[in-house]
Amino acid sequence: MLDHLDTRYHHAFACPTCHAPLAATGDGLRCQACGRDYPATTGYLDFAPAIAMKSGLGPLYMQDPLHVTRYEPATRDAFLDIMGENWDHDLTPESEDDYLRTNLSTTDGLVLDLACGAGRWTRTLMRHLGSERVVGLDLSVAMIDLVRTALPDLCVVRGTALGLPFADGSLGAVNCSNALQLLPDPRDVLVEVGRCLRPGGLFTAFTFRRADRPAYRHFQRKHEETFNVRAFTTAELTTWLTSAGLELVDLRTPAGMVLLTARRVAEPSPR
Repeated sequence: MLDHLDTRYHHAFACPTCHAPLAATGDGLRCQACGRDYPATTGYLDFAPAIAMKSGLGPLYMQDPLHVTRYEPATRDAFLDIMGENWDHDLTPESEDDYLRTNLSTTDGLVLDLACGAGRWTRTLMRHLGSERVVGLDLSVAMIDLVRTALPDLCVVRGTALGLPFADGSLGAVNCSNALQLLPDPRDVLVEVGRCLRPGGLFTAFTFRRADRPAYRHFQRKHEETFNVRAFTTAELTTWLTSAGLELVDLRTPAGMVLLTARRVAEPSPR
């Protein structure tokens, strides 16, 4: 059965396949156009019932029930040190939170925490913007179980970043912290973000920058191969944002990391 939190967002949810409106059934939602069912029998809406996470050690860690409880802070901090050259703590949890609070202070409407994981940044968004305005989405069942326990007031759904379960222009903001490097086809993910944002809506992200020094880039590449993740150049991120109809308004590169904010323009540029 749908819980009381999920019903608040029926106006924003849409079929992730054809983007048509959804209607409530006895145990979930059904697309009014293509007839696909999205069950809520596990206590949350599942918009990707037939989709699994991609392969690799990184995705495996994100869906292993034993590991997810240890992810914060030990694994995450070690990952930032290696992938982001954060050995001198150029980026701290406090500065991450300050960035979200500052850059999302003017947003209105519904806010999606994309690949919310265990709720590290979801909690910050809920405290700053109000729990009734935030929806979390993740593909990992283990992460969803964890965040539902940690943040019982959160509306969280299962879904894929390549097929977001929201209507065109229905979101006021999307945040994607420490996840873009893990997601398949990040350029297409940004296109989906752009589709769901209303004109003027904001996108914030924290991810990893490709190392400039050849020696460190070799070290970083080995980490990418092992965990099936990737770092980005700021040029390719900017190009992808533009293709998705997003205008870059802020970019910061502490050590080997990237913090960015982009705004949805009226019409995307031709791809």
